[in-house]
Amino acid sequence: MVIFEKPEKTVSQPELHEDLIREVLLKLPVKSLLRFKQVSKTWLQMVTSKAFISDHYSVARNRQSDPSFFVIRNPIYNKYRAVNVITQISMEASGIRTDKNIPLRFIGRCGERYTFPVFFPMGFGLYCIFEFLSQTIVLWNFGTRKFEVLPLSPYRDRANPELDPSFCFAHVDDEFSYKVGLLSVRRYSKNKNSVLVQRLQLYSSSSGSWKVILIPEGSVVRYYMANGVNLNGKYHILSTDSKNQEHDYNHGGFEEQNDNSYIYDYHIMSFDYASEVFGRIEVPDPPQITGRYNLMDKLFLISNDGILLCLVIPWVNEDVNNEKFLDVWVMHDYGAKESWSKEHTVGPISNNMHGLGYSKSVKGFFFQDCDSQLYLFKCASSAAERIILHHLDFEMTNVQVIEHTAESLISIKGTSRSGLK
Repeated sequence: MVIFEKPEKTVSQPELHEDLIREVLLKLPVKSLLRFKQVSKTWLQMVTSKAFISDHYSVARNRQSDPSFFVIRNPIYNKYRAVNVITQISMEASGIRTDKNIPLRFIGRCGERYTFPVFFPMGFGLYCIFEFLSQTIVLWNFGTRKFEVLPLSPYRDRANPELDPSFCFAHVDDEFSYKVGLLSVRRYSKNKNSVLVQRLQLYSSSSGSWKVILIPEGSVVRYYMANGVNLNGKYHILSTDSKNQEHDYNHGGFEEQNDNSYIYDYHIMSFDYASEVFGRIEVPDPPQITGRYNLMDKLFLISNDGILLCLVIPWVNEDVNNEKFLDVWVMHDYGAKESWSKEHTVGPISNNMHGLGYSKSVKGFFFQDCDSQLYLFKCASSAAERIILHHLDFEMTNVQVIEHTAESLISIKGTSRSGLK
């Protein structure tokens, strides 16, 4: 009589099974994983682990094909409600597709005034949303539709927030801890004496509290400077200094061509999220050619796929109808001024257009004209393509174009709310 014995399970069998499941789950979108994690405790533990979330985000980034963007627009103007709206657009071979409008109902009205939120991509599929008048900061995960409202900074100007211009930025590290910063510059006057106060209000998720760090002397972030970029674990923003800062602030800016006596020290101010230390990076010296007028007060920073720091220098050809051009410079060796090189020049561009940003993925600039129309200007073809958005009953002022990064499973404390679809 032959007796067949049941083979013993080896240790490698269940491990192989879990590895196969993990490989399959890594390829699924966030929306599917939010449902499938309820299948079993094993799946739940796997999907919510830091290692899985990090690996899933890396896979999602490598899988992205057609670039997608968020167009942030002003509230709907009517006397009953004000809803800030995001329009999602996608770039396809056949052209630009408008996907959907996404209302942000967690940002409403500030008294009788409408709000104007500013978006900043902070990494791992998270976005930091800063509302200027209320000084409200919201962290938003578009993939999970979760958001968290941060506690208000105890150092904010409660009485007159509009007199304390601010730039908001944020960063998520590899351990999914985050820091959020508010750069503010204000001149306080007392007894005919004025003091320029520059400070960084910094929130850390590790401590759950705010602190204040003074900005180094010689670096002034002005209201007309564009928002900065994250790179190498640091925040970067354009800064300048002059011998007469009081003149600049009292007159709301300056015109370089009208006053050659000023020496403007344009540079990039950096802030290291880990060490919480400020740094400085020199900008390239643009060509000084007869007939060319460099618009140095309109510089803006971009990031080349999160790898290289790039700087866009607008300039005008005074010899040919004041035609406007854009020079794109790339820093190949981080921190070294001599490594800046001009990659290409874009233009001529209509003087009725102002830049909203640059995207490496589509190799082009986003512009808005005086009629509030949105355009994509391809560098290779030098052709401007109009972006048709769903009609909404308000003017397109305070427009931003933010690249939609890969979605992630990073957990934040908030919960989803109607209107975030």
